[in-house]
Amino acid sequence: MRTFSLFGLLIICSLSCQQKPAVLGSEKDLMTTLEYFNTAFAEGDLDYLDKHTTDDYRHTNSSSKAFGKEAWFNYLKTRKKDLTNGVLMVENYEMTEIEVQLHSNSAFVTGVVHTKGNHYSEAFDRKLRVSHYWVFEEGVWKRAGFHDTLIE
Repeated sequence: MRTFSLFGLLIICSLSCQQKPAVLGSEKDLMTTLEYFNTAFAEGDLDYLDKHTTDDYRHTNSSSKAFGKEAWFNYLKTRKKDLTNGVLMVENYEMTEIEVQLHSNSAFVTGVVHTKGNHYSEAFDRKLRVSHYWVFEEGVWKRAGFHDTLIE
């Protein structure tokens, strides 16, 4: 009886080690989170952005060196004031050409963001190629990294 139990346990361990790790968060949940995240950014919802950004978040773009969550949130607070005071008006913030690659509890997302509006009465209309790195942590998708580049 002991031999059979030990043999059965070895077979179960062998089979489970050969399986790919399960994706903890679904692509559908990630896409919903991404949609809400983009809306939260456009509208300045700092609570939502904070809940869906990792503590060790890295942000890079074409105009600065990489920086962390604290520096990004300092920027977001200033941006939120501009939204509240009406000096920043976002007419459009849309992400298209979205592609997702899931990897266990993480995902790499690419796409194009089109943003249009005006800031201090100066109109802007930009398209940016973006890359996001997301992780499924504490039961939710959180953005862990971001990069954008202006499309001419």
